[in-house]
Order: sequence, then C-alpha cells, then structure tokens
Amino acid sequence: MTAPSRWRLEAGGPGYPAWLADLGDRAPRELHGVGVRAAVTGLEHGATVTIVGSRRASSYGLRVAERLARDLASAGVTVVSGMAWGIDSAAHRGALAAGGTTVAVLAGGADVPYPPSARGLYREVVAAGAAVSERAPGVRPERWSFPERNRIMAALAKLVIVVEAAEPSGSLVTARFAIDGLGRDLGAVPGQVGVRTAAGTNALIADGAPVIRGADDALDLLAGVGTRAIRRPGPSLDRELGVALELVEAGATSPDALAAAGVDPPRAAIAFARLELLGYVRADEAGRYTRTALDAPAADRPDP
Repeated sequence: MTAPSRWRLEAGGPGYPAWLADLGDRAPRELHGVGVRAAVTGLEHGATVTIVGSRRASSYGLRVAERLARDLASAGVTVVSGMAWGIDSAAHRGALAAGGTTVAVLAGGADVPYPPSARGLYREVVAAGAAVSERAPGVRPERWSFPERNRIMAALAKLVIVVEAAEPSGSLVTARFAIDGLGRDLGAVPGQVGVRTAAGTNALIADGAPVIRGADDALDLLAGVGTRAIRRPGPSLDRELGVALELVEAGATSPDALAAAGVDPPRAAIAFARLELLGYVRADEAGRYTRTALDAPAADRPDP
C-alpha cells in the first residue's frame, strides 16, 4: 500500500474551502493535509455534516453516532469529526463502513495521529478521506489546540450534530460557536434524562435545537424535507480514467485486473493512482482498490 499523500492548501488559493472565511480573522491561513486531497478540495458545504460528542460516550451514544454517520455517508454526505475516542471515532467508523468520505480535523499536525492509540483508525481515515490541521506537520497537540480546532470543525459543515455531551463540554463549545458565531444549522440527538452525557444535548433541544433521530432528520435540515440522498459529483475524468472507473465498478480491484480487461499494464497502475488521487477509489491495507461514494460527472462517462 502506498504512503498517503501530504499537501497544503493556502487561504484564498485553489481548493481551500471558501466557507472557512466565515471565521473572519480566526480563519486558518493554511490547511495541512494527509490523505485524499480531493476529500477536502471537493467538499460541498451543503453535503457536509460535522458530528461531535463525548469522549466518555455511552454504548447508546456510540451506536447512534456510528449508525448516523454510516447512513449519512451512504446518502452522499461527507462526515467531519475530530478522531477523539468516543463519539468522534464512532462517526468516522460509521462513514468508513459505508464506503463514504470522512475528514478528521486534528489538534496537532495532520500527520500526527491523536490519540496515539487510534493509529489504525487514522490509517483508514486517510485512505478513504483526509486528516487536516492548521498546525505544521509533526507538531504535537496541546491542551489549547483542541478548542481551536473545534472552530474549523464547525466551519467546514453546513450542519453540526451533537450526539452526546455533558455540561460543560468541548462539544457544546463547538455547538454554540456553530450557531452563534457562524450561523450554521445545529441538531442534537436526545438522550436519557438524568444521564450526565445526555445533559448537554437535552439542554440544546430544550433551547430549540432540532431533534436528530436519524439520518432522515439530518438530511431534512441539510438539503430540504424529503431528501434521502445527496449526489456528490467528483472531478472531471478523461476517457481513459472513465473506462478504468467503469471496470472498477464492474469488479476490478487491482492493476492486474484492469490489464486482464484490456488496459495497457503500465497504464493500469497509473489509472488507479490517478483515480485514488481524485477520490474515486481507495486502497485497503492489502493493496486492493474499492470504489468510494463519489459520483463521476455524467458527461465523463465513456460512450456506450
């Protein structure tokens, strides 16, 4: 398996998410990234949800977060979170299970998995999506850098969902910043009365936050009532890549399989590398390629 690519996006430059400018003077001057660059440069604000919650989540909260992220990713939504233990990690796992795109916003360098014990999850995230940070590569996270990264998590998405949160908590800071500082939509998953990790989310609902019972509620807020899927067209493809992508969708999982289908062997390996860079496929630890949820523009499909 090839090492994940590393890249940098400058504020105002190509691929930098324009809505980060809503942070004003607090907008990051640059984003360092590891993984699929197109997972960030191709982000659509209206098809992105940030899911946050307690590190000490209940089994109920973990199940809800994973199912919610899985169903949203299956509907074409990019899931953003912070890769912390608990709700954040469950959200990333759910998106990965659906073969969708997920972006982790880290408090240290984008190349520094945190917590260190989440290295396995980190490898999966950067294979299917990306890890990003405003901090330089190699920098270790510090206590103050976690609330700082939360503002980026809130700004990247149109909708922020809090699954479980105590009072007070970093998740509530993210939620309040999303609605008060950025004007983002906010939803909360209801929890059991009297449970500490549900106190914050239940308080948000009491204050007027929409209830999130599942992906359908989130899609209603994100794209309008009745929406059940969001189409996310990817970057343009030339004819050669369009043919290769059709073969992947037909079951080709390696350059050898493409070659067996008639693609010139040296071009087959190049095709997979380009498709991975553009976000259409991802490689697992065994080197097998699988299709992501990103749609190819209709005009790029090869002629029948």
